Amino acid sequence: MAGAVAAGYRRWCARASHALGCVRSNDRNEPDLVDNLFLLLKSALAGFIVALPIGAIGAMCLRRALQGRWIIAITTGFGAAMADTLLATAAMLGLTLLTHYLLENQKPVLLVGGAFLIVIGVRMLLKRRPKIKAEVPSVDQELRRWRAWLGALATGFALTIINPATLLAFVGVFAGLGLFPETPNSLLQNWIIIAGVFGGSMLWWTVLTAMAFVVRVHLSMGWIVVLNVLLGLMVIGFGVVSLLSSFGIKLGL
Repeated sequence: MAGAVAAGYRRWCARASHALGCVRSNDRNEPDLVDNLFLLLKSALAGFIVALPIGAIGAMCLRRALQGRWIIAITTGFGAAMADTLLATAAMLGLTLLTHYLLENQKPVLLVGGAFLIVIGVRMLLKRRPKIKAEVPSVDQELRRWRAWLGALATGFALTIINPATLLAFVGVFAGLGLFPETPNSLLQNWIIIAGVFGGSMLWWTVLTAMAFVVRVHLSMGWIVVLNVLLGLMVIGFGVVSLLSSFGIKLGL
């Protein structure tokens, strides 16, 4: 009787040891919550870094926020964040269709994008003296302008997605932050990276819009006009650089 009990106990210990070994093995192979959280933070940092330089989209967001049109400014940034997320996905997963089109057709892409930027910059100069009301438009008033929302979203997305430099920037930032793993990521990790990039990019556009929106109440109309002119010239400058780049002329910037 005692021998049977001892044998059963030994078999139970063996099964428990095997199960514990499997759990530990799975823990070593599968990332835990802390690893996923760290991956999310690194991905958000990547999205923030790539979106950080003040370019044409940043100039448009600043101008719209200075006019008190903070929802339109956020919507423009939202479109840019969507494009950043798509380009980050292409850089991470190697979406050959998108990367091949952007890298192999840079001339027409830069040509169209440059012309579009110049048109937007000229419009910013023509409307350099905005009609700023003392009271900020309510959310209901802004919601009625859904066509302006769609236009802002499309502008932010289009001007970001056609820029091959953004794709190359994500490749460099991903490599620097170690987001290109030696072994393929799981589906969950891929989605964590995508969500992190979008969150980091959107964080920058929100911060930029909020800063401009807060500062506007301390600026006179004269300063706002000067800033609108400078931002318009900045957008035109980006457009000219894009046009020159489409013809192979590099300014060394």
